[in-house]
Amino acid sequence: MKKIIKNILSSILTFISVYAYVSMYIKNINIAYSIDILLLVFLFIYYSKLDKNIELDKKYKIFTLIMSFIFVLFYSYEVKSTSELFFGSITNFVISIIKVIGHYLFYKVLIYYFIKFINKEYKGSNKIITKYSEHPFLYSFIFLSVCYGIYLIVYYPAIINYDNANQIKEVMDIHTRYIDALIPVSNSMLTNFNPIIHTLILGNLFKLGYYLGNVNFGLFLYSLFQIIIVISSYSYTLTYSIKHQINPKYAFNTLLFLGLVPLFGFYSITAVKDTLYTCFVLLFSLKLYDIVNKDNLNYKDYLSLFIISMLVCLFRNNGLLIVLISIPFIIYKSKKFIYVLLSVLILFVSFNKVILPAVGVSGTSVREVLSIPFQTTARLVKYHDNEIENIDKERISKILDYKNMAKDYREDLADPVKNKFNKYYSKEDLLNYYKVFNKYLWKYPNIYIDAWVNTITSYFYPFENSWKVYHKLNKKLPEAGFDYHFNKLEKEREALFNLEIVIEASPVGLLLNIGFISWLSILVFIMLCKNKNYIFMIPNMVSIFFCLLSPANTYYRYIYPSLVLIVCLFPLIKYQVENMKKFD
Repeated sequence: MKKIIKNILSSILTFISVYAYVSMYIKNINIAYSIDILLLVFLFIYYSKLDKNIELDKKYKIFTLIMSFIFVLFYSYEVKSTSELFFGSITNFVISIIKVIGHYLFYKVLIYYFIKFINKEYKGSNKIITKYSEHPFLYSFIFLSVCYGIYLIVYYPAIINYDNANQIKEVMDIHTRYIDALIPVSNSMLTNFNPIIHTLILGNLFKLGYYLGNVNFGLFLYSLFQIIIVISSYSYTLTYSIKHQINPKYAFNTLLFLGLVPLFGFYSITAVKDTLYTCFVLLFSLKLYDIVNKDNLNYKDYLSLFIISMLVCLFRNNGLLIVLISIPFIIYKSKKFIYVLLSVLILFVSFNKVILPAVGVSGTSVREVLSIPFQTTARLVKYHDNEIENIDKERISKILDYKNMAKDYREDLADPVKNKFNKYYSKEDLLNYYKVFNKYLWKYPNIYIDAWVNTITSYFYPFENSWKVYHKLNKKLPEAGFDYHFNKLEKEREALFNLEIVIEASPVGLLLNIGFISWLSILVFIMLCKNKNYIFMIPNMVSIFFCLLSPANTYYRYIYPSLVLIVCLFPLIKYQVENMKKFD
């Protein structure tokens, strides 16, 4: 009887916590009513069929509680763009706490079974896996080449976004919005807004096609170059796990996931900088794992880490942070890694501050690291314009377009505000802006918090969804006079995109959800923290941290590196968890 009562109470509490989602997405009252009843029945059966004694380690309980709190709080931001539904009144607070408890009861069980699943060792094999384990790199490369080759054929020559179009225009010496955002160091249109190395590779291959009379061929060469790196890095990672006596079944299943889930195929031919950057972060993480688990280090380890670290830095302007945070954790293996770290730092800074200006490449703007402060100021102006002193308005106007800030403010995107940053600012102007920022922070902390949270909710709230893949023809190049176009396989393109939509709607789609990826990454990191093997997941944690500073909410390519790291490194994660002495 006690168990029945407990299950009923758990079902009711969980139902209360998820009822809002049903009512929000299903408008038909009769359908919603039927789903409510089915949901209650499901929850009762769910709790009734559980293991008798479900108990989690304290750290997992804390994790689940924090996650539940974030879910309920961010629901308020999705509906109201503020914390009103949580902290707006005593009634709201009590209801929200009940919802947190309901979420906690439900997710505690899921986390328990996930930990049980990842701790379980799977033995046995079959002829296919045995054959695969004999030549894993070759078979992985062939399989992924076939899978991704389909996307390359159907979406020939490549998929590009607005940044890619501007990168190409820079190389073709055409004016772009990037050059307007800063004071150029020369007459060249080249900037480092997007990593200049990536810009030069993409743009010059496009230029080669232009000189040959076929810009599509130039973009195809870039797609081919990118696909080879993507497939090679994935294949190498899976091969590494098998060569180190990890169950080949894990690598084989990972290979199938990478090849058959359309999202990876789309990104393999999408020219965004994040695709190649993700490959280098993956190899960097794998190198960290290798160093931690290697008994004898040699010069090849130092050299390879240096090269991979530089690639991470050169293909993403904030990649340096991953290197600076990760390498100190392996210095206990050898103090020589300090020299690797210093070499990367010195060379990267010299490249950006000395070499690029010397060859006429303009840098980037300070506005790129001030997205969140600018968002908070814009929200302050929108809701408390009358409370801002005139002298403070003048100080803000020296940095941003004060008159239009309220109109330009978008809760989910900082670009409309930050794009009007005054590039002719002085150090004194920026210092005065900081003073204004700090002054109103203490007066209206809720405004600052609301502005920030509205730019990050989707990265930690799995019930918010948006686009995942680029699939449309970007018109910026055709508008600039270039004959960039897709081929005539329109039905095939529609079929591939529809397959992506179907996969997103399936249970597999949960693994592709932005918020789910973030929480799964954090959970895995917590699981691995018992020994030093957590170090290879630090780059993933730093990638998640980048999302906290994101200028755009629900932007999938920001979370894409974390998805690839979790998927490709799954065999290593599984192996490490299985071999831990204590079962949580």
